[in-house]
Parts: sequence; structure tokens; C-alpha cells
Amino acid sequence: MDVTLELNGKKKRAKISFAQPSDFTFAANWRAAIGTDQNPYRNDTVDYAELAVKRYEASFSLGIYANSLTDFTDHIATDFKVEVGGFIVMRCDWFPGSEIIGFAHFRRSWCNKVILDYLGAHPFIVRPKDGAAVIVRGAGAALVYFVAQVLKKENCPALWGEATSSSAAYYNKIFKLKDVEDLIFAPRQNVIDFLEKCEHEWATDSEVIAAPQQPLNEIYALEVENPPFVGSKTAVFNPSKRLAFRFLKLAYHKQMEIAKALQFVKANAAAIPRDELAHMVFKGAREKGQLAALWVQVEKEYGDGPVEKNPFETAKQLSN
Repeated sequence: MDVTLELNGKKKRAKISFAQPSDFTFAANWRAAIGTDQNPYRNDTVDYAELAVKRYEASFSLGIYANSLTDFTDHIATDFKVEVGGFIVMRCDWFPGSEIIGFAHFRRSWCNKVILDYLGAHPFIVRPKDGAAVIVRGAGAALVYFVAQVLKKENCPALWGEATSSSAAYYNKIFKLKDVEDLIFAPRQNVIDFLEKCEHEWATDSEVIAAPQQPLNEIYALEVENPPFVGSKTAVFNPSKRLAFRFLKLAYHKQMEIAKALQFVKANAAAIPRDELAHMVFKGAREKGQLAALWVQVEKEYGDGPVEKNPFETAKQLSN
């Protein structure tokens, strides 16, 4: 989806698409770009980018993620109570040092609400360096616009998410809410009004995207003062749930191989019902302190991403 941003006061196009695994290096690249910079806004947006990638990696095998807007519609048509996730990135060929300049992680919940989990822009868009030759405004608005399109297309009644202390005022303004503290709760019509405002002002003939008297100019100015971050740095990803899900997804013979390798069942054991085998494996792993070893065995069977630190290894070391 094409969106319009402001580059040094003039209109500039960018593209938002669903992220592919090869895109997820952007968070590490942003971290490298700021180096030892201690500016809190630059550090926050990189922190949220890293957390969003971790959220995706932890949740991908546990649920459904869309690769297009059509995917959302098709999944919902098949099962109205399905939860569908989305990870989007905004890219361009004109921002120095980075093709990807923004991201958002969001979900359509089982009760048809849109949940905005994480949102942020490139650290040097959020807070340009002193004397920067490139000043970009509107990255946050463009990302919210895309998510608003999902809400509109799927007829969702509301959007909600967790605002930060810096972004609460931003969402209060763009959605015309009475009050936003840590919770953003925007009714459908408020979100649609914001979406249509963007479309109207982006469609004007002027090459200036947001003239002083236009509503978008106020939003862009607020975006500078209150970066539109969304997310929580205390989000917890449940490794036990991830481990159980990935073990249960394996073919039965693979499950049995793991059970025998870790001596949860005898090497010459006959066939065991699948649910009984799973119970034996997880009971044995907990009682014998072998959750870390089980994690290693299960992860060997998957080639779907970077090797993650074993979350049970630390617990094992602390218990020794």
C-alpha cells in the first residue's frame, strides 16, 4: 500500500507491506545506527522494534499471521473467531542508511477488535540529529493509516493498544478521544474519520503535504513532540507454551524419537497414544530438570528462523 509522508516539507511516497523474514534485520540495523546514543526517544523506538520482532518470532508458530489484506479476509471468512496477526514494515528508497523506516505489529482479535501491539519509526525520523539534512514527518500517521484500513475492511468496531507516556497525547489527538492514558480505545468511527482525513489531504494537488492550517499539520507537529510509540517493554513471551505447541506439531515418530533420546520412554517401547506420550514427555522434562534439553531437541526439528537463546538454560543454571 502506498502512503504519503513529508520530506523536508514536501510530499514523498513510501510503501507499507507485510514483513518477510528477511526484513527482520532492520531492528539490528537501527540499533547499530544509533550506537551509543542515549537519546531516550531513539532508544525507545529501537527497543520497541526489537520487541516486536521477538513477539513475532515467539508467536508465529502459535497462531496465524497474514501476508496480505486478503489473507485477513479469508481467515476471518473461514472462522469468524480466529485471531490473525500482522507485522508490517514501511520502506522507501530515499531515506539515508535504511530502506525500512517504520514498523507495526498488530492483531485482529477473536471478537473482531484491532489490537495495536507495537508501532515505531526509524530513530532518526523520531528524533533527527542536530543539523540533519533530512527531516521526515508523518511516519506514525502512515502506519496507523494502514492499520485503520484493516479495521475498515473487516468492519471492526474498535482499535485498542497500549500507549506510552509520550504517545498518549498523540492518540488522543488523532482519534479525537476524551482521554488517553495507558490505554488507547478508539471507536470505529473515530478511526475511520482519521483514515479519511489522511486520504483527503494526501489527495490534494499541492506538493506541500500539510499546510499550516490543515489538520494533518497539527498531527505531524504533535508527532514530533509526542512520538507515536505503542508497546510495552514488560511484555512476557511464554516459552513453555511455545515449547509445548512446537512439540505437539511434530510428527508422531519425531515425538517418539525425542522421548527416547531423552529417556522419557524406554528405547524399545511400543507405540504409545499421542496424548499419553506428550504427557510423559513434559512430566519427565519438568521432574528431571530437562526442559532445556527438550527445547534443544524440538528446535532441531525446525528450520524456520534464527536460533534463539534457550529460555530454560538460565533456569537450569540457577537451580544448580
